Amino acid sequence: MLNEHGLYLPDYQKSIVNLISRFLKHFGYHSNHPEFPLEGSFEGFFNGVNKIVIFLVDGMGYNKFIQVNEKLGFENVLKVSSVFPSTTAAAVTSWFTAKTPKEHGLLGYILYLREIGGLANMIEFTYPGIEGNIFSSILKKRLHRIDNVFDQLKEKGLYGGVITHASIANSGLSYLIHKNGHIMGYYYMGDLLATLRKKLSEDWSGILYVYWGHLDGLGHKKGPDSDAYDMEMTRILMELKRFTSESLPHDSLFVITSDHGMIQIPNSNNNFLKPTDSFNRLLSSPPGGEMRMMYFYLLKRSVYDTLKLYFEENYPNSTIFLSNKEALEMELFGPGRTHPELYNRIGDAIMIATKNNAFTYMYSGGEERLAGMHGGLTEEELYVPAVFLRR
Repeated sequence: MLNEHGLYLPDYQKSIVNLISRFLKHFGYHSNHPEFPLEGSFEGFFNGVNKIVIFLVDGMGYNKFIQVNEKLGFENVLKVSSVFPSTTAAAVTSWFTAKTPKEHGLLGYILYLREIGGLANMIEFTYPGIEGNIFSSILKKRLHRIDNVFDQLKEKGLYGGVITHASIANSGLSYLIHKNGHIMGYYYMGDLLATLRKKLSEDWSGILYVYWGHLDGLGHKKGPDSDAYDMEMTRILMELKRFTSESLPHDSLFVITSDHGMIQIPNSNNNFLKPTDSFNRLLSSPPGGEMRMMYFYLLKRSVYDTLKLYFEENYPNSTIFLSNKEALEMELFGPGRTHPELYNRIGDAIMIATKNNAFTYMYSGGEERLAGMHGGLTEEELYVPAVFLRR
């Protein structure tokens, strides 16, 4: 739904949090959030289901899917809201925890963490722009692993697992959100599908996640409006359509979905921000967040208007500013109990890029000029498909 600023706000009645809550309800677990409202044929998809496979194609937005689906013909498709920010760290964590970002506290790609007194890349557990395993080890010691869907399934004697790329199986974000899950790694699509087919042939009841991150990576490089992105999405979906028609057991529900969508950013609209820019004097730390939304950690709250004015004058009609209080009142991060570190992590001012504008902060100086981005509140970024498949 649109607000007065022209932003699409997350719908926390029909979001990924509500959909995973619906899947948990099938196994007798009731989350703290209402289940996604399912009508007609969708209700019947759960009859006789022992296994639910949630195949997460990172970076696959609803509108782009609908365009590709004209050639593929998937029939049972839901339009599902992501969360804010519309980014992997927040949205995938919501998929794995059935919690809103307000509750789970992973509120973006780059966050100020009081636990270490500085910024951290929440996907890789590094300092922004700098690789390093030592930093990752420190974060793993300081941050608590998050209670998740696997804990809930385990309480009822059910299976919970994830198939993810071998290179990220125990790194960064995966380490935080996969606690108590059965982890299986893959290298290529053929390897993934072979592992999935073998797992589905076994006797178990519960939920199996599969994570595919290559489309998101390609979207960042080429942009979601590129032929490459279109062809790659088509290829993935064709593979999954063939797999489910040939290898999906009759007691299994297969759901192809995503965490967020993506928007094309022209080079001229990608604004690079430097540590030497004068607005930095107002901050206690470099900003966090994303290229399509940023968290600003102010030296004192009284400089909020000065920061806002700086961006209005230098980047007119490109941003919307909210205080942390305004964002919480709008329930941008969702309903629920506030995570104890939320205010420390989102800072004092939240900047949301409008239309197809973006802001790349130069933490290290080696930042790339990406063609596709997400994190903001456009329809392209916020809505994802959920395709239901049975045999």
